[in-house]
Amino acid sequence: MANETIKCKRCKNDARLISASKNFMQMCFYSLVCALVCSIIPAIGSVIAPVFVILAVVLALVSLFMKYKGGAIVQCDKCNARYKITKYEYDEYKKTN
Repeated sequence: MANETIKCKRCKNDARLISASKNFMQMCFYSLVCALVCSIIPAIGSVIAPVFVILAVVLALVSLFMKYKGGAIVQCDKCNARYKITKYEYDEYKKTN
């Protein structure tokens, strides 16, 4: 889903379309990286690393849920608008493009 655009509701210019599922999967990846980095540090790694691993598992599950139930976020750089669209609207957009 690289650089998908949709028309902004406010200014009618091209706006970026960001999948909610993709956002949660990125956060899952970042949590795993933080867990790895924290596990290298012995003093805090034994306490903080498991928290990041649990967070990564929860974010992965939420990402799977959002893949089937979530929609997307539209972000316009020109008018700074940011709003959500439903799964139905997102699927309709995917069909037309």
